[in-house]
Amino acid sequence: MVGNTALRARLSTAQAALAAEGLGALICQQPENLVMLAGYWPVIGRSALLLPADSEPVLLAPEMERDALARTFINDVRTFPVWKLGDPSPEESLARGLRDVIAARGLSGLTVGVEQDPDEDLTPTQKVLEPWYPALPTERLLSSLGIKPVDASALLRRLRARKTAAELQRLRVASEIAAFGIRAFYKAVDDGRSEAAIAAEVEHTILTRGVGYKGTLYARGQALVFSGAERLFRVGWGFAPPTERRLARGDFVMLELSTVADGYYSDLTRMATVGPPSARQLELLEAVRAAQQAALSAIRPGVTGHVVDRAARGVLDARGLGSSFLHITGHGLGFRYHEAVPLLAPGADDPLTEGMVTSVEPGVYAPEFGGVRIEDNVVVTATGAELLSS
Repeated sequence: MVGNTALRARLSTAQAALAAEGLGALICQQPENLVMLAGYWPVIGRSALLLPADSEPVLLAPEMERDALARTFINDVRTFPVWKLGDPSPEESLARGLRDVIAARGLSGLTVGVEQDPDEDLTPTQKVLEPWYPALPTERLLSSLGIKPVDASALLRRLRARKTAAELQRLRVASEIAAFGIRAFYKAVDDGRSEAAIAAEVEHTILTRGVGYKGTLYARGQALVFSGAERLFRVGWGFAPPTERRLARGDFVMLELSTVADGYYSDLTRMATVGPPSARQLELLEAVRAAQQAALSAIRPGVTGHVVDRAARGVLDARGLGSSFLHITGHGLGFRYHEAVPLLAPGADDPLTEGMVTSVEPGVYAPEFGGVRIEDNVVVTATGAELLSS
């Protein structure tokens, strides 16, 4: 492996967790776990990382993914042919490769962690319009390897929850690329422009300026643009595609922006107005910004997500907006657009720990004004919270 201390620390931490769980190895195929444990975001899927508890990992992947594989910090990379006439199926090639590694490393008969109980939301490969996901063929493959597969999904969630210094730097780059799209959003907001046209400007900018930025191989954004009181109240706290609706003077406009750069995710929300904001719009923006600041000030190791959520909610309660805060204050992210850990929400009693990354996104929604939300991404540090987004 390369001599990057942070990357080696990630693998060492994973191997220590395997030993603590009594597992002889780990086999991963989900994209978020391959990004975390190999620095590699698969293109078509069908890849696998085998990480023994006490020796070097092996990465098996389709040979067509050479560009993506150039990013891995795994030394032992073994490729197999796919989809040319006469090639065996990817599943057959992968099974043969895994059997060879298991035999060579003496893992036959050992208990091996696998991804049997993943989250129901899928993290895509680079082929975002046709994501691949381990299913029955993978289950059959694992049962044929001469190992004792047990579910390691909970262990993997715990590992993903705390980011290393190297991973945090990749998340900063993702946020910097997202900022290109945010600036394009502010320039595009104008009377008569459609939500779809503005979203297209944002996504175009992220693609054209993000690819190649600080060595980024793959950058994509999904821009959800909502405008007008009726539409913002109806869908502003959820997810819906931009429409042909044309902006009108005085509108509030929301950008919900997900950005991925080489498998690392940013999740940001920004507001704009068409023309100068009214006094009421400024009042709402200031209230949400104050709630976000209260949440940021409450973040530190040992504090629960409930306490952080309460800090934001208290500010909005004091301004008569508490009943309009319809969702949680934040969620984990980084290897996914939404991660389960940490959670900033009522009743979330798990403590924050250094290295966790979360969104902080208070918002208010009502029929008379629509919706207002501001969302940033932060990492929990030894002393508080550090913004990853600008």
